[in-house]
Amino acid sequence: MAPEHKNSPNDTALEPASDNSSGSSGYIEDTIVALATPPGRGGVAIVRLSGNRALELAQKICAAKLAKQPRHSFLTRIISPEDKEAIDQALVTYFQQPASFTGEDMVEFSTHGGVITPSRVIRLLLKLGARQALPGEFTQRAFINGKLDLAEAEALNEIISSLSRRSQQVAFQNLEGHLSREIASIRTNLLSLLAILEHELDFNEAEIDYLTRNEISGQLKEILERLHRLQETAPYGRMIREGVRVVITGEPNAGKSSIFNALAGQERALVTQIPGTTRDSLEAWLDISGFPVCLVDTAGLRSSEDALEQLSIAKSRQQLESADLVLLLDPIDPVSKGSELEIDTKKTVIYVKSKVDQLATGDELNGQVTTSVMREDGLDGLTTALQAALQDLIPDQSSIVVTSARQAEGLRKAVAQLEGVRQLVKSGQGMDIISAEVRYAAEELAAIIGETSNEDVFEAIFRDFCVGK
Repeated sequence: MAPEHKNSPNDTALEPASDNSSGSSGYIEDTIVALATPPGRGGVAIVRLSGNRALELAQKICAAKLAKQPRHSFLTRIISPEDKEAIDQALVTYFQQPASFTGEDMVEFSTHGGVITPSRVIRLLLKLGARQALPGEFTQRAFINGKLDLAEAEALNEIISSLSRRSQQVAFQNLEGHLSREIASIRTNLLSLLAILEHELDFNEAEIDYLTRNEISGQLKEILERLHRLQETAPYGRMIREGVRVVITGEPNAGKSSIFNALAGQERALVTQIPGTTRDSLEAWLDISGFPVCLVDTAGLRSSEDALEQLSIAKSRQQLESADLVLLLDPIDPVSKGSELEIDTKKTVIYVKSKVDQLATGDELNGQVTTSVMREDGLDGLTTALQAALQDLIPDQSSIVVTSARQAEGLRKAVAQLEGVRQLVKSGQGMDIISAEVRYAAEELAAIIGETSNEDVFEAIFRDFCVGK
């Protein structure tokens, strides 16, 4: 940025708009400040200031007046109110409540990057009465002020921490409200049923009968079917968020570490001709056609009297238990017979014939995934097989996806509650008890999108955010 002249046209008066009516539903007295971009060397850093005094405090460190029109950016010097020292030249933008990310008055300073400059700007604002923002506090204020619901807030954090294109796509869909709208729609249907049930309580059954028990059971069945469809997305929602755990296994010296290094694109694992070299698990993160993959190299599985190797084998089995996808390597020339390769049949397994460079002349392995790291052969075929398996594990992302353990648990509770209600209906239980149980299920759904107050849940969610968000 070029130095700003004293009589720069950018110094024209920029005062807040006269209509300062608030559309926010919450009011928090503190004005908070934090760095909204990663600390360190960079071209630009963004300092975010939010709260009822944001405009007032920002004005005290700007040589120019702040914008008459919200959402207009102005180039101005940042000065120290105490000694009038010029600290930086920044692009300053004022967002008037409720049309801001937090729903409060908010000012963003686009300063030069690095560590010193944005830190000095933050210190000036702290001295003037702002408070350092807590992790996720800007997003928490957005939630309090009705700018987004709890599921959308989780999606925002998932976008920031996305491991792949797929995880970012799903998180963005949820940020746009796809999951929230589905939950809200199901809850609306449940509340409509509840209204009829509770209205019936005001009348004698001989006088009026709104719904037969079969009709109540039928409506519950339809609601449960929608909830079950959402529940079914939770396992691949977890894989999208946390990554698909692909565990490489096989007997010792099957070429597991060589395959691991080749797929990871770097020499991470030690490779020797000595069986049992790998003693601990190694992990590498990959993006395979947009899928987040945590590739895990493990110790070979076999019978062993060596205490240290037994520990390694036990760790390998733990990794297999947590695997979403298994690469089972079977070398052309195995070093041990009767190995302990017992794979859970429920796991998705890709069988790989490794070390095909040792294949005897005339032998054929038609239809199998074959590799030879020595000859750099077969890795494309293995990657293609991985892509196909990942596509089966994680369906088309146009569907609505449950991505957090909290959401999945809320659905589980609601489903369990409604399954119990269906049994009560069938058993002839009174409508007062049925109504109460339906209401509990509706509250579980409301909690997923944050329509019921639970401070412990809110704090647990927002403390996982970075400070500037």
